[in-house]
Amino acid sequence: MSFADLMAKKMQKTLAKNISKKTLTAENMEDFLKDLRIILLESDVNFQVIKKLINQIREKALGEYIKEGLDPQQMLIKIIHEEFVDIMGTKNVDLTTSNKPTVLMVAGLQGSGKTTTTAKLANYLIKKQNKKCLLVACDIYRLAAVDQLKTLGKQLNIEVFHQENTKPEIIVANAKRYAEANGFDIVIVDTAGRLHIDEALMTELVQIQKQVNPDEVLLVIDGMAGQDMINVAQSFIDKINVKGFILTKMDGSAKGGIALSLSYLTKLPIKFLGSGEKVNDLEVFYPKRMADRILGMGDIETLLEQAQDNFTSRDVEATMNRMMLGQFDLNDLLNQMKQVQGMGKLGSLVKMIPGLGTKISDNKINDAELDLKVAEIIINSTTVKEREKPQLLRYPTRKVRVLKGSGRTEKELNKLLGQYEKIKKTMDRIANQVKQGQMPDLPGLNQLLKNQE
Repeated sequence: MSFADLMAKKMQKTLAKNISKKTLTAENMEDFLKDLRIILLESDVNFQVIKKLINQIREKALGEYIKEGLDPQQMLIKIIHEEFVDIMGTKNVDLTTSNKPTVLMVAGLQGSGKTTTTAKLANYLIKKQNKKCLLVACDIYRLAAVDQLKTLGKQLNIEVFHQENTKPEIIVANAKRYAEANGFDIVIVDTAGRLHIDEALMTELVQIQKQVNPDEVLLVIDGMAGQDMINVAQSFIDKINVKGFILTKMDGSAKGGIALSLSYLTKLPIKFLGSGEKVNDLEVFYPKRMADRILGMGDIETLLEQAQDNFTSRDVEATMNRMMLGQFDLNDLLNQMKQVQGMGKLGSLVKMIPGLGTKISDNKINDAELDLKVAEIIINSTTVKEREKPQLLRYPTRKVRVLKGSGRTEKELNKLLGQYEKIKKTMDRIANQVKQGQMPDLPGLNQLLKNQE
């Protein structure tokens, strides 16, 4: 479970335990703050940050009157949200990419996910900003580090600049000249990491910085490593011109409290979050959105952005046209499932929906993810004709063939067909209402949400 998810569950539990809906007193406020302190300590938030948060929340909460329309829990959540946003830096800070070529230098300890993050960053800049990126392999010490970056570059169709038997500072200088001559917008340098801070590492980074004067130095921080990373970050900051951080492994770190500590203690912004292993699992860090997640308020803005990345207007228009013609079939269902899966793990998506993420158990989410995988396997075992006319799969001989080809059970096939028929029936009803100039009603949505509680 991620840091934000665990925090959200604990926060809601302690609010329900300590703060009634009618009263907010000094006594129950102190009980709540004791629990909050424990939650923050368990999440490995720095003690200086905890002290500031507790004092600020206490001062604001006890000094506030209950505003009209807000019960004490709502008011307290509002105050905590404001303090979390403030402690994480208030707003996101964009990369500096005005120069051509812009040089971004990526640094960090070995094992932080630095090389993978370098490739993710290039992929992000290409997709989001339409930049032409060049990756530079300067980790010449770690076994297979250059090959790893080359493999990622090939996977993403991004050129990788590398030279053998050459010092890193010379490689970077040559790469910058190559980028200038070949019209690259951005040069992203993957520097060497170490298992711990040492003089050789720092000296090399200083030499690279002097050689190319990077527009930004981005420090990759392992979100699972805890508060020791504050000292590591400061060691880098003391030697090189760090402009911001990329936090990695935040999707699986229950002790990700560094997200609440890093900016406050270093006075530098977190710019990106690594939230998974896929090349698309890099997102801009927004303090408000992280505060929303921590408090179980969802993150609808990020959800919409991910949907825009995966559902093109052409795909949506094609599906709508087929729906209006009553032609929605298993091909359409399979395409939609793939697009949803392309947005990330289902559990992460559900948690972005306000009011829903903390109500659905992890077991139900896991079952739903398995259903999607099973459905895809079954559909891929059908013929073109069967996808276009799913009712054919009710025939015993066709069922036997599909089950044999997919290795799934008859129960699973029947479940898929039942779900498809429900979706098809709903879409046909909506299409008829639209054709008649009526506003389509969606009672099934409320029922679905109710069933998941």
